[in-house]
Amino acid sequence: MKLRLHPILAPFFILLMITGGLAFYALVFISLLVHEGGHILSAKLVGMKVRSCTIMPYGGELRIPNRHSYGRRQRVFVAIGGPVATFFLLLLSKLFSFPGNEQFLRIQVVILLLNLLPILPLDGGQAISAMLETDERKYKVRSAYLIFSISVLIAGSLLLLLGLPETILFLTLALFLLIQNISAFKFRKYEQAYEQLKRKQLTP
Repeated sequence: MKLRLHPILAPFFILLMITGGLAFYALVFISLLVHEGGHILSAKLVGMKVRSCTIMPYGGELRIPNRHSYGRRQRVFVAIGGPVATFFLLLLSKLFSFPGNEQFLRIQVVILLLNLLPILPLDGGQAISAMLETDERKYKVRSAYLIFSISVLIAGSLLLLLGLPETILFLTLALFLLIQNISAFKFRKYEQAYEQLKRKQLTP
């Protein structure tokens, strides 16, 4: 399994270097690694093969071949694996006192709340989308949920514009997620065609 850092992390690093927040981001980065570790462990427990993990500002993305061919329960289990790992870190920061404890606790709360938002590709959105899918309506549900996520992110970005410059990091993240969803929506038909082709090849 390959571990990658997404290029979007570069401006976050630069901004934190300018503001003297690299120590803070070190805590964030460790928290993101643990969060993704929860997803990877969950995937292994349900028999999914993880090809790579890309660390994002909000968490990460696992590359799992034929991900949507797995059952709903398996995909929901993998989606909640990250928040469970973050919740475990949150409990540790509440139970034990150490340098930077308060900062560490706040980081876990932000990562947990952010990833539980019901939009794609965040964990909350992944879990809800998987639960709503059926064999007959799989592709329609995915398309509808992508449209919902795009709409929420556009509205959220407009609201965050009102709070500039304080909201610059959250606005950057919202726009990044918006681009991801638009890209996924554009390529949804190719993904559907590929899945159907793979299914035909596996059917005797």
